[in-house]
Amino acid sequence: MNIYLVVLIIIAIIIFSNLAMLGAVRGSRGMKFDWLNTTKSGISRPFQKEEDQLSELRQKVEELSKTDASENKPTDAYRESK
Repeated sequence: MNIYLVVLIIIAIIIFSNLAMLGAVRGSRGMKFDWLNTTKSGISRPFQKEEDQLSELRQKVEELSKTDASENKPTDAYRESK
């Protein structure tokens, strides 16, 4: 008999905790969670410097490839080194 009582108490605890969580989520529907956005921006902030450096490097590579393509002489440097 005691086992059934323990099982019923555990089931009641699970059901009531789920109802309490559902009520908390439904009640917080109008609230704004700004801490989530600030955490996201705070986490990505350390990588901003590296991202800026990579974008600068990417721009330099594009500029160099445009100048090489406009000259149409990419093999001259190779011939001069021999």
